[in-house]
Amino acid sequence: MRVAFFFGTLNRGGAETLVSDVLMQKGSLPFDAVCVYRKEGKLSAAFHKSGAPMLRLPRKRSWVVYVLRLRRLLKREHVDILHAQTSLNAIVGVFCTLFTPIKLVTTFHGFGFVGSPRILKRLVFRGSDRIVFVSDYLKQGFVERGVFGCENKCVVIHNGINFSKFKDITYHGNTDDRVRMCMVGSFGEGRNHLFVCQFLNALREKGCDFHFTFVGAARESEREIYDKCVDYCRQHDLERYVTFAGLRNDVPELLSEMDAFVYATRHDSFGIAVIEAIAAGLPTFVNDWCVMQEITHNGQFATLYKTDDINALCARFDDFLANRQAYRLRARDNAEEIRRLYSIEQHVSSLAQCYNSL
Repeated sequence: MRVAFFFGTLNRGGAETLVSDVLMQKGSLPFDAVCVYRKEGKLSAAFHKSGAPMLRLPRKRSWVVYVLRLRRLLKREHVDILHAQTSLNAIVGVFCTLFTPIKLVTTFHGFGFVGSPRILKRLVFRGSDRIVFVSDYLKQGFVERGVFGCENKCVVIHNGINFSKFKDITYHGNTDDRVRMCMVGSFGEGRNHLFVCQFLNALREKGCDFHFTFVGAARESEREIYDKCVDYCRQHDLERYVTFAGLRNDVPELLSEMDAFVYATRHDSFGIAVIEAIAAGLPTFVNDWCVMQEITHNGQFATLYKTDDINALCARFDDFLANRQAYRLRARDNAEEIRRLYSIEQHVSSLAQCYNSL
């Protein structure tokens, strides 16, 4: 069975990182994998390093010409399954697999396609042989908005993480009483960084000695979110307590130096940063957003607090401050279980089951 993962540009993103990690398992994959894409990007090196065949097919003229060229490429490469990772590529995939034995699998990583024209949604749902969602929360959201009688095609496959990058990462411990914390995620409307800043101000007012690091870039289209957080910290005398570290490539090492991980979301559809924090053995605090309840098994692996409730988070954190060693021991056990549940190997196994069902 030969599977072609289909992308536009190989830029850094959740879907691209996930598939590059899958391709890195090339030697042990239960299926033959190739990657078809249009443009190089910031994650190209990781894809090429995997050793999987990388088939670049740029779009030089119209989409019609591109579909015909892609159709020929898939036949020439004896592809059995085309796996699209975006709605645009799913639309292309529908046309290039039409009247062929090639099956089309489409993965949705978020709700972006929900607002698309009805004709396009019908085309993708009806034209895909299997529709994959990265969480049950995401699947239910799509089903409630209508999948045109294609519920039987819908499956949930949680994202997988290559935990080998954490294999030598252990908690180093701190010799002082200062609590070191962080949050990982780009500044955008989907996350509530300002709420975390307000929580930090409450800690400062109570006299807690801490340092917090925000890891993540400021999206240019949503720059005001980042600016509001920086301004808030300046206005509330938090500058010596908070670092805005920007984009970092050493997140596993950074996590190993922390005492806790604090996260606030508005509408994440999965939560890779939360999973990585738990896998690093960190006591993790996250709001009780639907998908966070799902991936933490209703708080089994993390401490949940009521969304947008500063007092609720402060109460949970006060308990942590009073029982740090107990939280640390529990976090260590959580790390082992979370690595089993969300490993890249488990993800590959789920993909293989999905492909074999076709």
